[in-house]
Amino acid sequence: MGTAFLGSGSGSVSADATTQAGLRFLSRWTSGSGIGGAEISAFDPASQRLFVTNGKTNQIDIVDISDPLEPKKVKSINLAAKGATGVQSVATKNGIVAIATSVGGNNQANGKIFLTDTKGKVLKGSETGIDVGALPDHVSFSPTGRYVMSANEGEPASYCKAADGTLPVTTDPYGSVSLIDVSGAKIGAATTINFESFNDRATSLVFQGGRVFGPGASLAQDLEPEYLSFSDDEKYAYVTLQENNAIATIDLTSRTVVSVSGLGFKKHADAGKGLDAISDNRALVANLNVQGMYMPDAISTLTADDGTTYLVTANEGDARSYACLLGGTSATTVEDEEFKLSSAADPGDTAISEVAKIAGSLGVTPFAPATPRSSTVTKSTKVKVAYSFGSRSISIWKATNDVVGVDAMTQVWDSGDQFEQIIAARRPTYFNADWDTTTGAIKAIDARSTKKGPEPEAVVVGKAYGKTWIAAALERDGGVVLFDASIPTAPVFVDYINTSNPAGNLVTGANAGDVSPEGLLFVTEDESPTGNALVIASFELSGTVAIYEIPTNTPSAPRKVKAAATTGKLAISFRAPTDIGWAGDVSYTLKCTSDRGTLTAKGQKTRLNVTVPSKFRGATGECVVSTKSTLGKGDSAEPVTVKFK
Repeated sequence: MGTAFLGSGSGSVSADATTQAGLRFLSRWTSGSGIGGAEISAFDPASQRLFVTNGKTNQIDIVDISDPLEPKKVKSINLAAKGATGVQSVATKNGIVAIATSVGGNNQANGKIFLTDTKGKVLKGSETGIDVGALPDHVSFSPTGRYVMSANEGEPASYCKAADGTLPVTTDPYGSVSLIDVSGAKIGAATTINFESFNDRATSLVFQGGRVFGPGASLAQDLEPEYLSFSDDEKYAYVTLQENNAIATIDLTSRTVVSVSGLGFKKHADAGKGLDAISDNRALVANLNVQGMYMPDAISTLTADDGTTYLVTANEGDARSYACLLGGTSATTVEDEEFKLSSAADPGDTAISEVAKIAGSLGVTPFAPATPRSSTVTKSTKVKVAYSFGSRSISIWKATNDVVGVDAMTQVWDSGDQFEQIIAARRPTYFNADWDTTTGAIKAIDARSTKKGPEPEAVVVGKAYGKTWIAAALERDGGVVLFDASIPTAPVFVDYINTSNPAGNLVTGANAGDVSPEGLLFVTEDESPTGNALVIASFELSGTVAIYEIPTNTPSAPRKVKAAATTGKLAISFRAPTDIGWAGDVSYTLKCTSDRGTLTAKGQKTRLNVTVPSKFRGATGECVVSTKSTLGKGDSAEPVTVKFK
């Protein structure tokens, strides 16, 4: 792969790299349950209520945010009496709340979806839950609310084979999605869709940049749906297959899998795509000959102005850890996919040996694509290429609705190494530091650099103020990043906010702020209780929900205003404002006042001319230039004194 270390830095983001005042902290709701107390949230605009999964109590907490500065808990929804043993996800639309649960404490068993109203009453037809696939890890409504859909992970209990040498579906169930039509008078059964029809295409998927590697598992068993989103026309759903580095497209009309698309790998040796892969108590984002497996968690659909459908992914990465994964036979001994590069590198390969000398503690996989899919992987397996988990970025992909079968999805944009660059600039003391759930304290700088860095966990797309926004949550870092994605192929970084408190403690109760975001919501200005767009983040370790506002941003003041008076005329010139606001347009208003009256002028150029009536001549006045956009009035410049001629 050539030179292992290609530079000390692959890009830069200045400490003040903010195009606007993009995210403002409004308030925090605390579950009081501590670690696991708030994971995923859903918002109902009619009732102004949040529905928050509480993993500690296995309930849904209902929170009133009609006054977003003082969120208040209303009640909880407890489904334990109905057989739910694990609340996994929640969504809401049109006054219906969908709750995804595991059942019986067994992640290999089919789960259930419960439907309630916004007051927590279970709806008729779902009193005992609606059966879906194994481990429904995410639930969502389609854009109009016609469908409820769950991504059923179907994770294995282990890779230990039965006496006949096979891996039973009771041990490793099929990954699947389940679709429920809630548009009619009655709620019907779910249609569960799996990937059996793709079982003979495992090799093709690997060739197209996906991963299929569970020992003894069929492709239908190996694929693990993690998260889903919909096309705006409700014809398709898009499902991340995290462990498999792929995205599946589901036809909602025929209720079939259309395609499974591999995502390929990120070349961290390329400019602007570096990473900090070394734990040396400092931030050093550099190019390295490592390939990052995107392995996305959350996905959100972005529809461009021309109607093109794009998919935005949070590329967290995830390594498998199960008994018998590496050829062992003990059902009680967990074997981990993540190897240290120093132990996995083939000593006979010069290129990877050079990388291992620099970043020997970096976690990499010994499985495909590092080794052929047909190979048996053990604890002693050596590799010639370093494939790390996640890409430390978010990506935008072009949806492939017209492809049938297995293909490679086309990436149109990736955030590169911006996240680590931003954190290095904004929070250098806590760069790549996560929190210790045993001691409750924040760890030392660089603690996550040899793992998956800041770990982009959640992503959401929303439209407000005439723009398209992407918000991304960084699980280990704790921050939320905002992009202006009005041009989907070239999003622009807007802001970064982190409301954790490094002096706090997750265990002792000392206020730690907001730690470890798991889910994100975007609330448009039309549905927001403040009248401004909101980004709402649920934080798993602190058990909190933070409400951030994207303020209505109008143009700042004109600069360096000058007046030039001639007989019967006045010319006011100035420079355009530094910040033209979210709307992207700006116009100017001039107002000159004196004891003889008021003169005004309007225009879009940085020079405004006024005809001065004879009665003003010889008088002294003050002239003020102000800005305006389609979002409202902007700021005014300092007045300039003028003597009319």
